[in-house]
Amino acid sequence: MNVKKIVLIGVGVLIVGGILANMGSDSKEEVKAKKETTTSTVAKSQESEVESAATDAGDLGDYHVVIKDLTFAKDYNGEDVAVIDYEFTNNSDKNAMFLTSISTKAFQNGIALDSAIMGEEGYVDSMTEIQPRATLNLKVPYKLADMSTPVSVEATKLFSDKVKLTKEFVLQ
Repeated sequence: MNVKKIVLIGVGVLIVGGILANMGSDSKEEVKAKKETTTSTVAKSQESEVESAATDAGDLGDYHVVIKDLTFAKDYNGEDVAVIDYEFTNNSDKNAMFLTSISTKAFQNGIALDSAIMGEEGYVDSMTEIQPRATLNLKVPYKLADMSTPVSVEATKLFSDKVKLTKEFVLQ
């Protein structure tokens, strides 16, 4: 077995181990956040609809996530890419990685966009491990279907969709 295969198997084991470590029931904070969101939504629907609650930032289990900005770039093939900037804060008592803690998706016309492979520097890997109370700003690239249709972004705790952060970016 060559060294490359051994390294790939090792990375695969690490990813699966991280995913399994983050599985389980929702934390008390996530359940509390859901209850507060539901209570807030009911209260707001009873009042006049002057303000809408921001859904692009919040706690997803033991992690705080902010969907920040969208910028354009080209992937390694020169195709158009939407780069979504996220802020990830680890509020747990263990080291964590964005990839094994948070699930993100981007859509155009209701269809999920594929992840893009970038050929340039400056993209923080979502496998970067951070310690408790640390914050990481990272960029996740997605291949665009076109350059005019809005891009809708969703973030949830991995293997849980009880609390969802969303943000829509209008392209023009």
